[in-house]
Amino acid sequence: MLAAERRNQIVKLLNSVGTITVAELSNLFQVTTETIRRDLDALEQRNMVKRIHGGAMALKSKQEIPFDMRSETNVEEKRSIAVKAARFVEPGDTLFLDISSTAMYFAREISHIKDITVVTNSVIIALEFIDKKDVTLISTGGTLRPNSYSLVGPLATGAVKNYRADKFFCSCRGFSLEHGVSDSNELENEVKRAMFQQSSKLYLLMDHSKYGETGLARFAAAEDIDILFTDDGMPAGQLQELRNAGLTVL
Repeated sequence: MLAAERRNQIVKLLNSVGTITVAELSNLFQVTTETIRRDLDALEQRNMVKRIHGGAMALKSKQEIPFDMRSETNVEEKRSIAVKAARFVEPGDTLFLDISSTAMYFAREISHIKDITVVTNSVIIALEFIDKKDVTLISTGGTLRPNSYSLVGPLATGAVKNYRADKFFCSCRGFSLEHGVSDSNELENEVKRAMFQQSSKLYLLMDHSKYGETGLARFAAAEDIDILFTDDGMPAGQLQELRNAGLTVL
């Protein structure tokens, strides 16, 4: 198969499934992973796909990206956001944390803070606190979604509604002033909506790549955000647009 034909098929496949790994493409087309990486690099240069860690995704795809891929994408940006946001956690706080990879980095930054209570539906984030004696950890329970290591369903949503939190720290699939804060999976969105409704403040942890994107379903509006934390990759024009709309952006 010629490279051009293979690349066209890769684009069609991505438009159908949303995301795919280098290894999967290598097995499918019976070529080396190095060949697939060159294909994906060439397609990204032509603005036909978006490269992510370990694979690629369709442009403007609302498909869910597996947690393992998300956790290795824009790592330094997510860490810098986590460091900044951690300064807004005080001893005695009760926090909701969602299932995002940015929230995982945030959890690592606050794990030393004494006398906080963390309520989460993320198995990964729960593990970050499992040996921290000064942190009270509450897991929602629920049905496990292996793709994101999240707990969802009526049990998870119902558990959230039993608590009140001072602050809800979360990320998203996309955010825009028009469409608000959205994510890719409706079951996870239901838990996020409950966390938002049961919290006094909403803190959005969002790297610059998510601005202007939209997910399948919205869980909060732009005006609901108390503080938006982002990284220095956000263009100055977009930052000004957010601040002109009345958002506090750090």
